[in-house]
Amino acid sequence: HNWHPILLCGMLLASKVWQDLSSWNVEFARICPQYSNKNINKMERFVLKLLKWDLYISGSIYAKYYFALRSLSESKNFRRRYNFMMKVKANKKLEERSAQASTNLYSKSM
Repeated sequence: HNWHPILLCGMLLASKVWQDLSSWNVEFARICPQYSNKNINKMERFVLKLLKWDLYISGSIYAKYYFALRSLSESKNFRRRYNFMMKVKANKKLEERSAQASTNLYSKSM
């Protein structure tokens, strides 16, 4: 599972680049409790150094991959094959934890 931290950092950095109100590292730590906030901060700095802090993606490159991924989702039986491959039923616990974390964060912000 050495791809988990890579995916986590990718999602974290994408959130910070593309969203006006991005997620905080502590929110990722709550959703992924196997990583502490301190570790997520270290991973983020490490990835940013590897990328030489260059997170720019042109609109044309973004559109290219957006539409390529979108066309995959529109292909026949994609959703069924994807759910099978990702074992969606097994991931229900993650969804429940994520929903609970969102609820907790929302209630704390009120």
